[in-house]
Amino acid sequence: TPIMDRPDRIPPSRFDLHLLDIDSHTMWMVELLDCRHGRVLLMDTLWDEVIMCEPITGEQRRLTVPPEFVRNRFTGAVLCAAIDHDHVHGSCHSSPFNVVLISALGGNNQPIACVYSSETGEWGDIIPSSVSFELFYDHTPGLLVGNALYWLLDSIGHDILKFDLDKQSLAVIRGPPLTNDFRHGSHCIIQAGDCAIGFAILSYPHLQMWQRNINFHGVATWVLWKTIDMRMIIGLPKQIQGKRTLMRRILGYLEDSDEILLSVGRGAYKVQLKSKKSKKLCENSYLTRYHSFNSFYPPGTFIAGGCDGNDACYTR
Repeated sequence: TPIMDRPDRIPPSRFDLHLLDIDSHTMWMVELLDCRHGRVLLMDTLWDEVIMCEPITGEQRRLTVPPEFVRNRFTGAVLCAAIDHDHVHGSCHSSPFNVVLISALGGNNQPIACVYSSETGEWGDIIPSSVSFELFYDHTPGLLVGNALYWLLDSIGHDILKFDLDKQSLAVIRGPPLTNDFRHGSHCIIQAGDCAIGFAILSYPHLQMWQRNINFHGVATWVLWKTIDMRMIIGLPKQIQGKRTLMRRILGYLEDSDEILLSVGRGAYKVQLKSKKSKKLCENSYLTRYHSFNSFYPPGTFIAGGCDGNDACYTR
């Protein structure tokens, strides 16, 4: 739904991913894997492909996954590959990009990763891991912190998978030492202070946030960073303060704005962790997970075909 006035309004057609085959009236079966730097990554469940889309420009690329990932459960991430010092992520429409795939079952049952580069137009070598783990298969988006991607693992200890983009390596990070009150709470990975990896867990009425610190000797420890009383969050419905709330859980985390998405009852809310204010996004009887899409253009950028009627074809 367009929410901005003309000429800054983006027409809804820009977000048409063209997944309907007009000739056969067949809808492609896809699952959303990731959104980052103005791009969307989808998995085509029928043709063993991933689809990179730029909804604003209309660009779409279909990438056949490496044979090691065919008919396999995997997750993935898309990110801008620009290395210019003056580049600001979000206006990445002409920049190169990378796609990262992670699978829990590679050759000889070893977890594997692989990276696609738009600059070479090819997938890189298969990157194995020496540890065993299981991924969450509800396509929880990864988190980009620094030059590494992180995913939650399906384990009792809330462990975290790290893919180092520089070293092209996979590693498993042990989660924070949670107490019994928080061990079964709803949780997600967040970015903590100083670009460190963090961990948030909701056990109502409290939200705990942990930070992973590494000392000069390379030894990592988890430190309890903050504890927020959710009853103090401005804008959350009163029902979150009662004992009869049907649903209170974390849906996701917005890495660009340090916000978490909460499901409360039948509504989805965005909570700014610093200001402790919230905003209702929508109301739905079936809430799973949400992905954040963020994109912008510099002043005066021309968008071919991106206007309604007689609107000027420039963004502000």
